[in-house]
Amino acid sequence: MEEIRFSVTMKVKTMYRFLMHHGYAGMSGVINLIISGGALVLLLAGFGSTTGAKVALGVVAALFTVINPLYLYYKAAKQVKLAPMFAKPLDYNIGDGGITVSQGEENLTVLWDELRRVVETGTDFYVYLSLTRAYIFPKEDLGGQAEAFRAAVKEHVDPKLCKCRLKTPDGRQQ
Repeated sequence: MEEIRFSVTMKVKTMYRFLMHHGYAGMSGVINLIISGGALVLLLAGFGSTTGAKVALGVVAALFTVINPLYLYYKAAKQVKLAPMFAKPLDYNIGDGGITVSQGEENLTVLWDELRRVVETGTDFYVYLSLTRAYIFPKEDLGGQAEAFRAAVKEHVDPKLCKCRLKTPDGRQQ
């Protein structure tokens, strides 16, 4: 396998996409949206005879559709601004031995079998080291190496842990 090298300078929009994906992609995200939608339906149907009940339904309706996304954006901006690890670009070297991340004089190698999950979205790869910790690889920072990274993941990671997009025989992504 040819080594893949790239750098990532964390941006607020990238961190926000990760937090939104992490919060809304699973079953809990679906349930949260159903709760907000249900509260909106009840509000519009006229349930809640008192002003307090209407306000409560309005807050619940906005909780997971407006309030939480705004909070996640705030959290992303704060994390990118205050976390020392995001002050400088992170350099990644991906090869047969795993993923090596370095910044200045420090470096760390994560072996392929230490990865818990790899998820591909339209704009990013999320390489999970635990349930909540992940390396975020924006495709824009990978340049033309996204396909090589996808191939490396499929070669080294258990297919049950890899949620990468498939290519059709004519080269289109599914």
